[in-house]
Amino acid sequence: MKQIVQIKNLRKVFCKGNICVANDINLSINEGEIFTILGKSGSGKTTFLRMIAGLEIPDNGEIIIDGKEVFSKKNNLSPKDRKVAVVFQNYALLPHLSIASNITFGSDASKADLEEVLEKTKLKGQENKFPHELSGGQQQRVALARAIINKPKILLLDEPLSNIDTELRTLLRIELKEMIKSFGITALFITHDKEDAFYLSDRIAIMSGGDILQVGSAKDIYHHPADLYCANFLGKMTKISENKYIRPEHIRICQDGDFEAIIKSIVFYGSFYEIIIKTNDNELLVHSFDDTLEINQRIKYLYDGEILTF
Repeated sequence: MKQIVQIKNLRKVFCKGNICVANDINLSINEGEIFTILGKSGSGKTTFLRMIAGLEIPDNGEIIIDGKEVFSKKNNLSPKDRKVAVVFQNYALLPHLSIASNITFGSDASKADLEEVLEKTKLKGQENKFPHELSGGQQQRVALARAIINKPKILLLDEPLSNIDTELRTLLRIELKEMIKSFGITALFITHDKEDAFYLSDRIAIMSGGDILQVGSAKDIYHHPADLYCANFLGKMTKISENKYIRPEHIRICQDGDFEAIIKSIVFYGSFYEIIIKTNDNELLVHSFDDTLEINQRIKYLYDGEILTF
């Protein structure tokens, strides 16, 4: 599989506070995939994106895009020469320009190119409107269309869903993934939100303190986390014993369970109940769909999934 982006020993330290935001990072992004950097605020993910875009200068390392060295000790191509496009968190639309003019601003795209992106981003018929006349979701499509019309080698998305309310966000995840895949474009997505990363990504890199801790599919990193930090970041855990943990959905309350406990608390979360059960020497977190359970009820349970050891 062709690698569109190759990162070799990329390093960046901010002198103020001596903060390392990229600690000799090595990774590659394949052609046509949506690759996500997932991390908390301050993990270094946005600086990483900005270095690929040419908006931040690394201290060391190499950045190769589509076989072309865009940064090294010898080269540092300008952002416009890197064949990348960025969709920022606030979309950065120009309020005094029409949708068509926003999309083609600074581009030499043809009318046919404009028609294609309008069609694929579902903006056909909106081209003569202005940004304030569109919904948040439509504005996101305009920002995406403006980035894609220049046919970049890689599309960089800096938390484009973070300012969207929860209900609309679910819909926009679907639309965003469909649009990126319809263009066959390679994308690097930056987010702190696990659900966004899990839905959109072909592969995910977990980042913390300037380090890439783990790379893999959503399923791989959730079920086989590299360490306790990754495990806790990706979802709730409950400790069974020293160095042994399990996901709450992998503890099953049932009549033929191997262990006994008492239900200490029950919280309703809509699609499931979050339950704390008390054993002789421990408290365990359980997710259950059983609406007949009660506080102080004696129950039996078993482990119905992989036990993680760190």
